Amino acid sequence: MIELRNIERSYKTGHTETWVLRQVRLTINEGEFVTVMGPSGAGKSSLLNVLALLDDGWLGEYWFGETPAHKLNRKQRADLARQRIGMVFQSYHQLDDLTVAENIDLPLS
Repeated sequence: MIELRNIERSYKTGHTETWVLRQVRLTINEGEFVTVMGPSGAGKSSLLNVLALLDDGWLGEYWFGETPAHKLNRKQRADLARQRIGMVFQSYHQLDDLTVAENIDLPLS
């Protein structure tokens, strides 16, 4: 369902370019659950931003099913993400006066 081929991401600070993802290859089949773990600075957040199509500053191929996300423009990627991608974020803030279902529904509305 998701296949990354040679994904690379870097950030520029002044004259320095820092690579956070280099030649990442990943396949996530339909129905699989994936956890991303690693030490601070390993590129976990950068990888998740690429997977969620929140970041468009990466290089390589990203296949979402039969859709080549790497060939889509920013609006097309946003539409794909909105329709097909869901994330459970590490930092979440629930409201005490809402039920669990209402807390889950709140960001979706």
